[in-house]
Amino acid sequence: MTHTGNARVLIVLGHPDVKSFGGALAGAYEQGLRESGCEVEVMHLGALTFDPTPQGRPGPLEDDLKAARERIRNAKHIVLVYPTWLGAMPARMKGFFERVFSDNFAFRFKPDSLLPERLLQGRSADVLVTMDTPPSLYRFVLGAPGHKLVRAGILAPAGIAPVRVFSFGPLKTSTDRKRSAWLRSVQTKAKALGRSLVRP
Repeated sequence: MTHTGNARVLIVLGHPDVKSFGGALAGAYEQGLRESGCEVEVMHLGALTFDPTPQGRPGPLEDDLKAARERIRNAKHIVLVYPTWLGAMPARMKGFFERVFSDNFAFRFKPDSLLPERLLQGRSADVLVTMDTPPSLYRFVLGAPGHKLVRAGILAPAGIAPVRVFSFGPLKTSTDRKRSAWLRSVQTKAKALGRSLVRP
């Protein structure tokens, strides 16, 4: 059955190497979405030109970040794919969100409220995280700091929900067979989600 819906999905790859396993996960997710009839756009942070760590108050957004905002506005579902480095997402990816989500784009605070006004409601997200730490150890011993950051610190204030986080690891000891199984699983999940997004 071919779906003709126009649900737009934005995949954001935060690994600097598109040939990494994270890149393969993004590709599998994209394939599943396209099979379900979704419109998909892939944004590789490594190819964007912007300063992730401006000193003091950052100046105007670079053109690539302006375009990123437009892509986020147009998306019904957002997919983040990145490795866990030192417990959380790479610094460049966090810097991307610090710049793009600023200046009342993703949320804003009102003088009479401690809670932000969420400006990106109506969008959901999947987060695909690779790691060398066993996921159970990362979650139950370390407390999953990176997962908490992306859920509570970045997406929740913007109103992006629901959010599903999937962990893949440990990569350094994974076999080709295991990685292939992960890729098939991601493609299946994406296809199922895509069908729900384009359903009338």
